Amino acid sequence: MTRWRVASKVKPLTFLVKASRSVLRGARFFRFTYRITIAAMFGLVAIIASAPAARAHPHVWLDTQATMIFTGKKISAIRMVWVFDDMFSLTVMDQFDHNNDRRFFDAENDEVRDNAFIALADIGFLTYLRRNEKVMKIAGFQDFVADITDDGRVKYSFTLNLAEPVDPIADQIGLSVYDSEYYIDVGFAKDNPISFSGNDGITCSYKMGEDDKHRIYYDMVSPQRADITCH
Repeated sequence: MTRWRVASKVKPLTFLVKASRSVLRGARFFRFTYRITIAAMFGLVAIIASAPAARAHPHVWLDTQATMIFTGKKISAIRMVWVFDDMFSLTVMDQFDHNNDRRFFDAENDEVRDNAFIALADIGFLTYLRRNEKVMKIAGFQDFVADITDDGRVKYSFTLNLAEPVDPIADQIGLSVYDSEYYIDVGFAKDNPISFSGNDGITCSYKMGEDDKHRIYYDMVSPQRADITCH
Protein backbone atom coordinates (compact mmCIF):
# COMPACT_ATOMS: atom_id res chain seq x y z
CA MET A 1 0.00 0.00 0.00
CA THR A 2 1.35 3.42 -0.92
CA ARG A 3 1.03 6.21 1.64
CA TRP A 4 2.66 9.54 0.91
CA ARG A 5 1.13 12.10 3.16
CA VAL A 6 0.41 12.48 6.82
CA ALA A 7 0.97 16.06 7.84
CA SER A 8 1.13 15.23 11.53
CA LYS A 9 1.55 11.95 13.38
CA VAL A 10 -1.81 10.39 14.15
CA LYS A 11 -1.91 8.05 17.13
CA PRO A 12 -3.42 4.67 16.29
CA LEU A 13 -6.58 3.44 17.97
CA THR A 14 -7.76 -0.04 18.45
CA PHE A 15 -11.07 -0.30 16.66
CA LEU A 16 -12.54 -1.18 13.36
CA VAL A 17 -16.25 -1.24 12.65
CA LYS A 18 -18.73 -4.07 12.41
CA ALA A 19 -21.83 -3.02 10.55
CA SER A 20 -24.20 -4.21 7.87
CA ARG A 21 -26.88 -2.30 6.05
CA SER A 22 -29.54 -4.14 8.05
CA VAL A 23 -27.85 -3.09 11.28
CA LEU A 24 -27.64 0.45 9.97
CA ARG A 25 -31.36 0.54 9.24
CA GLY A 26 -32.49 -1.10 12.46
CA ALA A 27 -30.12 0.45 14.97
CA ARG A 28 -29.24 3.80 13.35
CA PHE A 29 -25.59 2.90 13.48
CA PHE A 30 -24.65 6.31 12.11
CA ARG A 31 -25.39 7.74 15.59
CA PHE A 32 -23.34 5.25 17.58
CA THR A 33 -21.06 6.57 20.30
CA TYR A 34 -18.27 7.52 17.90
CA ARG A 35 -18.68 8.95 14.43
CA ILE A 36 -18.03 5.84 12.39
CA THR A 37 -19.89 7.21 9.40
CA ILE A 38 -17.79 6.22 6.43
CA ALA A 39 -16.86 2.75 7.62
CA ALA A 40 -20.50 2.12 8.45
CA MET A 41 -21.54 3.23 4.99
CA PHE A 42 -19.43 0.44 3.57
CA GLY A 43 -21.53 -1.98 5.60
CA LEU A 44 -18.61 -4.33 6.25
CA VAL A 45 -17.33 -6.31 9.19
CA ALA A 46 -14.71 -5.23 11.70
CA ILE A 47 -14.48 -4.92 15.47
CA ILE A 48 -15.72 -2.13 17.73
CA ALA A 49 -13.75 -0.86 20.68
CA SER A 50 -13.96 2.48 22.42
CA ALA A 51 -11.72 5.47 21.75
CA PRO A 52 -12.31 9.21 21.33
CA ALA A 53 -13.00 10.33 17.79
CA ALA A 54 -10.17 12.83 17.98
CA ARG A 55 -7.71 9.95 18.33
CA ALA A 56 -9.12 7.86 15.49
CA HIS A 57 -7.03 6.48 12.70
CA PRO A 58 -8.05 4.70 9.48
CA HIS A 59 -9.92 1.41 9.61
CA VAL A 60 -9.85 0.72 5.88
CA TRP A 61 -7.04 1.29 3.41
CA LEU A 62 -7.29 1.39 -0.36
CA ASP A 63 -5.13 2.18 -3.37
CA THR A 64 -6.76 3.91 -6.29
CA GLN A 65 -6.09 4.48 -9.97
CA ALA A 66 -8.04 6.92 -12.11
CA THR A 67 -8.51 7.18 -15.86
CA MET A 68 -9.73 10.53 -17.12
CA ILE A 69 -12.23 9.84 -19.91
CA PHE A 70 -12.58 12.48 -22.61
CA THR A 71 -15.55 13.34 -24.77
CA GLY A 72 -14.30 15.71 -27.39
CA LYS A 73 -11.74 17.90 -25.66
CA LYS A 74 -13.32 17.75 -22.22
CA ILE A 75 -13.22 15.28 -19.35
CA SER A 76 -16.70 13.80 -19.00
CA ALA A 77 -16.10 10.82 -16.70
CA ILE A 78 -13.53 9.13 -14.47
CA ARG A 79 -12.88 5.40 -14.53
CA MET A 80 -11.85 4.33 -11.03
CA VAL A 81 -10.09 1.23 -9.76
CA TRP A 82 -9.94 0.68 -6.00
CA VAL A 83 -7.93 -2.10 -4.37
CA PHE A 84 -8.57 -2.66 -0.65
CA ASP A 85 -6.38 -3.87 2.20
CA ASP A 86 -6.22 -7.53 3.17
CA MET A 87 -8.49 -7.42 6.24
CA PHE A 88 -11.24 -5.42 4.58
CA SER A 89 -11.01 -7.74 1.58
CA LEU A 90 -11.47 -10.82 3.75
CA THR A 91 -14.57 -9.24 5.23
CA VAL A 92 -16.10 -8.56 1.80
CA MET A 93 -15.29 -12.07 0.60
CA ASP A 94 -16.77 -13.60 3.75
CA GLN A 95 -20.03 -11.71 3.27
CA PHE A 96 -20.52 -11.88 -0.48
CA ASP A 97 -18.44 -14.68 -2.06
CA HIS A 98 -21.06 -17.29 -1.24
CA ASN A 99 -19.60 -20.12 -3.30
CA ASN A 100 -16.00 -19.38 -2.23
CA ASP A 101 -14.68 -19.28 -5.78
CA ARG A 102 -12.79 -16.03 -5.11
CA ARG A 103 -14.86 -14.16 -7.65
CA PHE A 104 -18.02 -12.04 -7.53
CA PHE A 105 -20.18 -13.14 -10.42
CA ASP A 106 -23.71 -12.04 -11.31
CA ALA A 107 -25.82 -11.85 -8.14
CA GLU A 108 -22.73 -11.69 -5.92
CA ASN A 109 -21.47 -8.67 -7.82
CA ASP A 110 -24.86 -7.01 -7.43
CA GLU A 111 -24.82 -7.70 -3.70
CA VAL A 112 -21.42 -6.07 -3.28
CA ARG A 113 -22.58 -3.06 -5.29
CA ASP A 114 -25.85 -2.66 -3.40
CA ASN A 115 -24.55 -3.36 0.11
CA ALA A 116 -20.92 -2.27 0.15
CA PHE A 117 -20.61 0.50 -2.43
CA ILE A 118 -23.72 2.36 -3.48
CA ALA A 119 -24.16 4.21 -0.17
CA LEU A 120 -21.01 6.16 -0.98
CA ALA A 121 -23.04 8.12 -3.54
CA ASP A 122 -24.06 10.37 -0.65
CA ILE A 123 -20.47 11.57 -0.34
CA GLY A 124 -19.53 11.61 -4.00
CA PHE A 125 -17.80 8.23 -3.93
CA LEU A 126 -14.86 9.84 -2.07
CA THR A 127 -13.91 11.55 -5.34
CA TYR A 128 -13.12 15.26 -5.52
CA LEU A 129 -12.51 16.62 -9.00
CA ARG A 130 -11.83 20.32 -8.70
CA ARG A 131 -12.06 22.85 -11.50
CA ASN A 132 -10.34 26.06 -10.43
CA GLU A 133 -10.69 24.73 -6.86
CA LYS A 134 -14.47 24.21 -7.14
CA VAL A 135 -15.58 20.62 -6.57
CA MET A 136 -17.47 19.27 -9.55
CA LYS A 137 -20.63 17.25 -8.97
CA ILE A 138 -20.68 13.52 -9.69
CA ALA A 139 -23.85 12.68 -11.62
CA GLY A 140 -23.77 8.95 -10.96
CA PHE A 141 -21.87 5.74 -11.65
CA GLN A 142 -21.99 2.86 -14.09
CA ASP A 143 -20.21 -0.39 -14.95
CA PHE A 144 -19.51 -1.44 -11.38
CA VAL A 145 -17.48 -4.66 -11.14
CA ALA A 146 -16.17 -6.24 -7.96
CA ASP A 147 -13.32 -8.70 -8.28
CA ILE A 148 -10.59 -10.37 -6.23
CA THR A 149 -6.95 -10.00 -7.19
CA ASP A 150 -4.51 -12.90 -7.35
CA ASP A 151 -3.09 -11.85 -3.98
CA GLY A 152 -6.53 -11.90 -2.35
CA ARG A 153 -7.48 -8.23 -2.31
CA VAL A 154 -10.93 -7.01 -3.27
CA LYS A 155 -10.98 -4.66 -6.24
CA TYR A 156 -13.76 -2.32 -7.34
CA SER A 157 -13.88 -0.94 -10.89
CA PHE A 158 -16.49 1.63 -11.87
CA THR A 159 -17.04 4.78 -13.90
CA LEU A 160 -18.13 8.09 -12.39
CA ASN A 161 -20.00 10.44 -14.71
CA LEU A 162 -19.52 14.16 -14.22
CA ALA A 163 -22.62 16.33 -14.11
CA GLU A 164 -20.72 18.84 -16.22
CA PRO A 165 -17.68 18.14 -18.42
CA VAL A 166 -14.50 20.03 -17.54
CA ASP A 167 -11.95 21.59 -19.85
CA PRO A 168 -8.41 20.69 -18.75
CA ILE A 169 -6.92 23.03 -21.33
CA ALA A 170 -8.69 26.18 -20.19
CA ASP A 171 -9.04 25.40 -16.48
CA GLN A 172 -6.97 24.15 -13.56
CA ILE A 173 -8.00 20.58 -12.80
CA GLY A 174 -7.12 18.64 -9.66
CA LEU A 175 -8.20 15.17 -8.58
CA SER A 176 -8.20 13.85 -5.02
CA VAL A 177 -9.78 10.71 -3.58
CA TYR A 178 -10.26 10.72 0.18
CA ASP A 179 -12.56 10.26 3.13
CA SER A 180 -12.74 13.57 4.97
CA GLU A 181 -13.28 11.77 8.30
CA TYR A 182 -10.14 9.68 7.69
CA TYR A 183 -11.78 6.38 8.56
CA ILE A 184 -10.66 5.26 5.11
CA ASP A 185 -7.07 6.02 4.12
CA VAL A 186 -6.90 6.42 0.36
CA GLY A 187 -3.60 6.51 -1.52
CA PHE A 188 -2.97 6.68 -5.24
CA ALA A 189 -1.30 3.57 -6.61
CA LYS A 190 2.45 3.78 -7.01
CA ASP A 191 2.33 2.70 -10.66
CA ASN A 192 0.17 4.55 -13.19
CA PRO A 193 -2.03 6.42 -10.71
CA ILE A 194 -3.50 8.60 -13.49
CA SER A 195 -4.12 7.77 -17.13
CA PHE A 196 -6.09 9.30 -19.99
CA SER A 197 -8.54 7.87 -22.52
CA GLY A 198 -10.15 9.45 -25.58
CA ASN A 199 -7.89 12.51 -25.51
CA ASP A 200 -7.12 12.33 -29.22
CA GLY A 201 -5.02 15.30 -30.31
CA ILE A 202 -4.56 16.44 -26.71
CA THR A 203 -1.41 15.86 -24.69
CA CYS A 204 -2.05 15.47 -20.98
CA SER A 205 0.16 14.97 -17.96
CA TYR A 206 -0.21 15.00 -14.18
CA LYS A 207 1.79 15.93 -11.13
CA MET A 208 1.27 14.19 -7.80
CA GLY A 209 1.45 16.15 -4.59
CA GLU A 210 -0.22 16.94 -1.29
CA ASP A 211 -3.33 19.09 -1.13
CA ASP A 212 -2.51 21.44 1.74
CA LYS A 213 -5.40 23.72 0.76
CA HIS A 214 -8.01 21.09 1.67
CA ARG A 215 -6.61 19.30 4.68
CA ILE A 216 -8.76 16.77 6.51
CA TYR A 217 -9.08 15.07 9.87
CA TYR A 218 -8.76 18.00 12.25
CA ASP A 219 -6.36 19.66 9.80
CA MET A 220 -3.77 16.94 10.40
CA VAL A 221 -3.79 15.12 7.05
CA SER A 222 -3.11 16.43 3.55
CA PRO A 223 -4.81 14.25 0.93
CA GLN A 224 -2.92 13.27 -2.18
CA ARG A 225 -3.80 15.25 -5.26
CA ALA A 226 -3.12 14.86 -8.97
CA ASP A 227 -2.90 18.18 -10.79
CA ILE A 228 -3.77 17.61 -14.45
CA THR A 229 -2.45 19.68 -17.32
CA CYS A 230 -3.45 19.34 -20.99
CA HIS A 231 -2.58 21.21 -24.15
